[in-house]
Amino acid sequence: MKNESYEELLRKRAIRQKYLDDIVSAAMTRAVDSVFHREPPIKSHTFYGASAIHPRHLVIWYIFDIDSNLRAALESGLTVELEAKTRSELMAGGYPSEAVPNVYIAFTSTEDVQRKSGGDLHVYFNSGTVGFQNPRY
Repeated sequence: MKNESYEELLRKRAIRQKYLDDIVSAAMTRAVDSVFHREPPIKSHTFYGASAIHPRHLVIWYIFDIDSNLRAALESGLTVELEAKTRSELMAGGYPSEAVPNVYIAFTSTEDVQRKSGGDLHVYFNSGTVGFQNPRY
């Protein structure tokens, strides 16, 4: 009986994770679309976390192609705008409002990923010394 309860918990958690992942993916797409006209362009974006355990466990990354584009985005305010738009879109999409202020949003470049991890995003994101982190965190 305990195994059935645990299996049911895992099944429900997987459903909740998929539901929240769909919200995040759509919010990020809308946020990127909203700054499409801005330079420098965002090369890619990704997210990960255990938001089904608690929605605050979400990490969002926006990736520029080269270091100088990341610097330009930081200097022009594009990263601030993108962070604000992402949080707004998470709220609009139905992400739990109490978690949105705690979502970790960061920026990096493919050059930095290559330099620090040989291009392996998993290693890069788990190294602890990566990208530009918002000074609030």
